[in-house]
Amino acid sequence: LLGARPLLASTVMGLPVRGGLRAEGGARGAALHSANRVPPARTTREWEEATWRRARRRVLALGGHQSECTTSAGPSEGGFERIEGVSRPAVALGKFNALHLGHRELICRASRMGQPCLLSFSGMSKILGRVSRPPLTATVDRDRVLRGWSDAMANGSQPKEVVIPFKDVRHLQPEDFVKVLVYEMGASGIVCGENYRFGYRAAGDASLLSELGAKHEIPVCVVDLVETPRGGGAPGAGGEEQGPRAISSSRISNLLAEGRMGAIAEMLGREYRLVVGCDDILRGARGGGGRSLSVPLESFRNLVPGPGTYPVSVVASGDERTTADCAGPGIAGTVRVGESDAILECSDDLDLEGEALLCMDFT
Repeated sequence: LLGARPLLASTVMGLPVRGGLRAEGGARGAALHSANRVPPARTTREWEEATWRRARRRVLALGGHQSECTTSAGPSEGGFERIEGVSRPAVALGKFNALHLGHRELICRASRMGQPCLLSFSGMSKILGRVSRPPLTATVDRDRVLRGWSDAMANGSQPKEVVIPFKDVRHLQPEDFVKVLVYEMGASGIVCGENYRFGYRAAGDASLLSELGAKHEIPVCVVDLVETPRGGGAPGAGGEEQGPRAISSSRISNLLAEGRMGAIAEMLGREYRLVVGCDDILRGARGGGGRSLSVPLESFRNLVPGPGTYPVSVVASGDERTTADCAGPGIAGTVRVGESDAILECSDDLDLEGEALLCMDFT
């Protein structure tokens, strides 16, 4: 129609988009058509991005009131920012609690599409009313693990972690979530596992993500679940069957409760590391000294194995922010985990002066 601008989307986040004009005739219509046509140098995706940004600004200007959006389009406070320090961020989606071999495969695939970024969400347990518990990989230990994965990346770079408050995305419909990734955060590619779900009330799955990626001209890679070759170690007390088993954080948590550290190491691709702050040790340690130390379980920064006695190698870090500088052979010892305490017995004296973190690698 003369004077009508192409309409890319009738709504964005439930808001009407002024993407078209009333048909006009004569010279006025021709002038409107000339002023409002899509410039040849601007792609459909660029128009879609501009339309999305205008709608988002309008929602934020309105204070993000639910009445101005779709039932799922709760905007973040102030909008989402582009991923800093990365030119072509390829986003791997997941919870990344354990940083296991399945997660590494996601990040490796992302590295083939751009600079790999792990995108996860904070505050999910509290909002969803779930029981909160310590992570499988301590926060201060994540940098060490990701550095160790750099050699496996296609571009040799260390993966970057990006964390978004869950409250900012929980109401987004699947397509709105993809638009945030593409148009606001600047993702150049998206990677997820075959069982990944996203969007309001987990309405989207990996298949839908692929469809939305094609619609918004961004590559999406869906990765098969990674399996252990031998089923995760020897059978447990329940006589579980041997054979390949999918790696997952929930499975690792179950194995940890059973004390099956060999099976966990197979799924992580490294020894399980337990971390405790030296200040916490000084405040909470009871008895012992020199080569022996008793630490309350609540002092540890990550999930503690089930009751039992385990061989460990003990190292310390002088940096309270990361364990990445822990190098060299550790002190051999054992840790006996009880109902409330973990008793560490070492083959040599422990000197924690000037140290910030104590790490126990389960050998």
